[in-house]
Amino acid sequence: MLFILSLMSALLVQMLGASPAVNSQPRAQIIRYDFDTANLPNSYRYHYDADDGSSRTEHGAILNSGTKDAALDVAGAVRWYDAKGHLYQMTYKAGKRGYRTIIKKLS
Repeated sequence: MLFILSLMSALLVQMLGASPAVNSQPRAQIIRYDFDTANLPNSYRYHYDADDGSSRTEHGAILNSGTKDAALDVAGAVRWYDAKGHLYQMTYKAGKRGYRTIIKKLS
């Protein structure tokens, strides 16, 4: 269980410090941010929207908590616009079956 809590802490630190900005572009500003930790250490949920139209949503939960089979299960989605104004979305899931992503061009 301590390993899972450490993993969740590392994930949250990485998530909060990550930036999709490229060196030649101005850094996007967060205009809306929700972070639900009411069920920590068993689960979390967050969402943010940025002024460049990008967004991210994620939720995670510990499955089989308190057993030797306890595992962190995470799912989420990231949206962003490319330089030509096309909207993309990447959905992801991480858990016992590994890390899986799907990227789609939405517009």
